Amino acid sequence: MAGITLGARTGPGQFGSGAPSSTSRALLTTSVGVSAGRPVIALVGELDVATAPAVKKVCFDTFDTFDTFDARPRPYVVVDLAGLYFCDCAGLNVFVHVHNWALPGGGWVRLCRTDRRLKKMLDITGLAATLCCYPTAADAFADVERSASHRRGQEYS
Repeated sequence: MAGITLGARTGPGQFGSGAPSSTSRALLTTSVGVSAGRPVIALVGELDVATAPAVKKVCFDTFDTFDTFDARPRPYVVVDLAGLYFCDCAGLNVFVHVHNWALPGGGWVRLCRTDRRLKKMLDITGLAATLCCYPTAADAFADVERSASHRRGQEYS
């Protein structure tokens, strides 16, 4: 699945519209890969009010692409944040919005490879319990299997 690159800063607070110069950098680059047969969205750059709408679209597009794997699709997506060097409340809002959208279908959004600053932000805002963080995408998807096994065990009790 192809990724996207959003804008470029050519200087503090300035956005470039043409080809980036050697001093500019992309605001945000996304790519979608697969781990354990499920989607992983990797973010590199800045997740803020300018880039949040595009990340939300990538998340929803990813759900649409990958929901054919199961007879009863459950939208599970992990967002890899190893390359994210800035995230504000607009970025957190994207994760909460997409997670809440996925819940009624039995799905979720999980985060992996978060840095200590983002973990602290999740703790301070009270979102750490909702937006669970894992060391790797594989660890997050292993939680899907544990949850499914637990639900099956409750059904047969």
